[in-house]
Amino acid sequence: MVKIKKQLVSQSVVNKRSYGYGNPVNYIVVHQTGNTSAKANAQAHANIQTNLNPRQASWHYQVDDKEAIQSFEDGVQCWHATDGSNGPGNTTGVAIEICINRDGDYRKAVQNAAELVGHLMDKHNLGISKVKQHHDFYNKNCPAQLRAGKDGISWNDFKNMATGSKTADAPNQQVGSETVSNYKGNSIVDYLNSIGKNASFSARKKYAAEYGIKGYKGTASQNIALLNKMRKGKPSKPKANYIGKRVESKHNGNLRFYSKPSWSDKYVVGQLKKGYGFPTIVDKLKVGDGYQYKAKNSKGHVYYVTASSKYVRVE
Repeated sequence: MVKIKKQLVSQSVVNKRSYGYGNPVNYIVVHQTGNTSAKANAQAHANIQTNLNPRQASWHYQVDDKEAIQSFEDGVQCWHATDGSNGPGNTTGVAIEICINRDGDYRKAVQNAAELVGHLMDKHNLGISKVKQHHDFYNKNCPAQLRAGKDGISWNDFKNMATGSKTADAPNQQVGSETVSNYKGNSIVDYLNSIGKNASFSARKKYAAEYGIKGYKGTASQNIALLNKMRKGKPSKPKANYIGKRVESKHNGNLRFYSKPSWSDKYVVGQLKKGYGFPTIVDKLKVGDGYQYKAKNSKGHVYYVTASSKYVRVE
């Protein structure tokens, strides 16, 4: 969950840059700052609000790739949706500004914003249908980058990334040690919530790796694929055929081995002559541009040696 820091503005700023208290929080309204300048992060935007924004505008939260900062209490009616003093966006919506500063990690900022949305959905008992764009309340292209699908993340993808969705399906059944969901919809977030699993983007990325979905970015097609795979049950993980076997040098010269997974000279702890090696392979690791076997000697000490078939054989 993204860290949420409070930097609430003074009552004087509340008086001058909002319609005051009385927001029932019927919606979560998502914006993007439009400011790609370096250092235009969440802290910078929070400071603008603290020091009385020179623009006639205000919002509750700003979020970047590192944190979310709250400037106004959720119950304040901020000026963000361009729909006036009677508009549902301003008067009943909590506003989130997603930073797009060029020196930040855009994808991480979007992920953090989705987690913040999920938190607010839980806090105010709102469903995903209550998560809106600025554009829904006024004909403005905002959040522009999400609307344009920047970096492959569309508005629908963003909603799928948001946690905290509620379901009203029949109770789930326990079969053995696994929970069987009665959820019949097509939202991976709702499905995960229905079986009591973490539905955050980072958790779904781990699930995707377990189920063989590479390069998970939270797109709609990946979410559907993950949902279908999870409904079929967790795949069995075959044991690599080299685990537990012996690795030995077939190199005519001396073959270096290391104390850490590295190719650096400073971690070299010895050399293997042809026909010598380690009795037990524990794992195979990607190291730089190549691979190394993690192996134990007869005393249980762990070392690392190249996994290239040019230099070693596995028996």
